[in-house]
Amino acid sequence: MVDMKLLARLTESFGVPGYEHEIAGIMMEEFRKAGYKAEIDSFGNVIARTNATKKKPLMLGAHMDEIGMLVKYINEKGFIRFVKVGGIDNRALVNQRVVLETDKGRIYGVIGNKPPHMQKPEDMKVAIDNKALFIDIGAKNRKDAEKMGVKIGDPICFDISTKVLNGKLVTGKALDNRVGCYILLELAKRLKNRNVVLVGTTQEEVSTFGKGAMIAAYNLEPSAFIAVDTSIAGDHPEMTEDESLIHLGKGPALCLVEAGGRGNFADAKLKKASIDVAKKNKIPFQIEVIEGGATDAASVYGERGGIPSIAICVPTRYIHSNVAVCALDDIDKTTKYLVKFVEAIA
Repeated sequence: MVDMKLLARLTESFGVPGYEHEIAGIMMEEFRKAGYKAEIDSFGNVIARTNATKKKPLMLGAHMDEIGMLVKYINEKGFIRFVKVGGIDNRALVNQRVVLETDKGRIYGVIGNKPPHMQKPEDMKVAIDNKALFIDIGAKNRKDAEKMGVKIGDPICFDISTKVLNGKLVTGKALDNRVGCYILLELAKRLKNRNVVLVGTTQEEVSTFGKGAMIAAYNLEPSAFIAVDTSIAGDHPEMTEDESLIHLGKGPALCLVEAGGRGNFADAKLKKASIDVAKKNKIPFQIEVIEGGATDAASVYGERGGIPSIAICVPTRYIHSNVAVCALDDIDKTTKYLVKFVEAIA
């Protein structure tokens, strides 16, 4: 059963790329509770080892960062313009609540927009450019905003609480990839006697194919790498069957190809082992080939002359929004599956 208190704590924590310190602190705390030796490297990755960890460990990684924004400009009236960090659909930004992290503490705001009463019919037929949007923090003017602590470059994330739907699904911001972080912490309790290293990685959302994972893998020199992430579920009306065959409630998705082949191709031995383990333990699983998007596996496989890599993902609807949805049962199944998978290869 999923520990909703912990999952909510992870999803609701602040972790815009480059500013993952809050989520990293939680990961450190939980790894140490499980008896791991945890540290934060120079790039912000959380590295967790057990007494059984030695040379050439199996590395499992889940990225801690989430999509978000950065302050770009404060106008004379105290409204804030911003840039996006990570792949965000502009339609997901309109009229959202946000939180800004400043040197003076956190400030809450809303992304404002002209009300429909004042829009022309043609304006309502197209997605608004994020450059036309602004954040209202209640400031009287620029000086007031600066007095509140806002400055250029301050990070911004969505402000939304985590909720359970119908007792079976969970929705909230940053499920990509706090779900993976949660699974990593659950694995920590069950893999203490294996030659593994568990890594909460940074800046996955703002790189072509991962940053933190690549650096961690270079330093750790693992024998193989498993990215624990989320995948795009296609079981809702907006998606056609040929766009994504991945469904909620049908178990973990084994990702064989990322970014249409520009990213990771699952290592042949890991691919065979991943399927064999699922069948042997009668764990339902799904096969995924991603045309757009990638995981940390796409950055790790090319390090140190080649590191065998594969991504194991939790199916998730409405990914890269503040209302992503995944099944609690899939989180449990993916955790149990990964335990068996690791036991088979490490």
